[in-house]
Amino acid sequence: MKNQGNDSKMREEDALVLIVDDDTEVCNVLEQMISRLGIRVKTISNPLEVLDLVRHTFFTVILLDIRMPENSGMELLVEIVEVSPDTKIIVISSFDDKDSTIRALRLGAFDFLEKPFEYKLLSHCIQRALEIQKTELAYKHEKKKLQEANRRLAENNEALSTLARNIERSRNDYEANIEKKIRVSILPIVENLQQRKGLSRNHQRDLKLLMDLMADLTSTLNVKLDLFTVLTPTEHRTALLIRNGLTTDEIAKHMHISPETVKSHRKNIRKKLGLNKSHHNLCAYLQAALDR
Repeated sequence: MKNQGNDSKMREEDALVLIVDDDTEVCNVLEQMISRLGIRVKTISNPLEVLDLVRHTFFTVILLDIRMPENSGMELLVEIVEVSPDTKIIVISSFDDKDSTIRALRLGAFDFLEKPFEYKLLSHCIQRALEIQKTELAYKHEKKKLQEANRRLAENNEALSTLARNIERSRNDYEANIEKKIRVSILPIVENLQQRKGLSRNHQRDLKLLMDLMADLTSTLNVKLDLFTVLTPTEHRTALLIRNGLTTDEIAKHMHISPETVKSHRKNIRKKLGLNKSHHNLCAYLQAALDR
């Protein structure tokens, strides 16, 4: 389990430095030097106890001697980076150990101090580590907030899409019921009235007009239903763009497809709506059907 750093509001006085060196005298000297910076510090001379300590306590900076007999400081460095990736590790090396220092930097160490080093250099190195760490933690904090906001936005969009689909489905069901009632219940009554003898011309005209209006209404409802049940999603999107007056080239550019593909969609739409053998203007037809 990784030990994550404190939030981005961590103050310098909240910093905690861990000194890892098998030489207790070195630990004591470094502890005194770091304490003068006003930073809390803890020392440990047994490298075998480091990982367990790091798992339970977040250290902002760790000073790590890479030459220890009980455990390889290099191996310990890799394990600390894995357990506590936000911790800045400053390796301590000797002058004749440059190869190990370079390897340590490649494995995730933040910086190095070459023995012997002065208080001023130690201070500068630790302050620099804290400043960079503060910036990195602030970035991670804001990134996490942004990811959470994006997650919530995606959930809201999905909820809205589901709601829109449910509303559309309910509207389609409602329109289908209206169309069915008109065909099954109302049209037969009007047809019976038309067959009655003795109707005046005015009544016959009104009944014919009523029949035409209901036929037009059921035809319009069927077109709306066909758009959502017969057409594919791509064809439906194409139909809406045609309804909005876009040309074939404009639709192709908008949908990132070729004009030939748009023409193929137009042909399929006309066929599925029963317009393949008619002279109906597809744009006008869709506007009349969908805008009612």
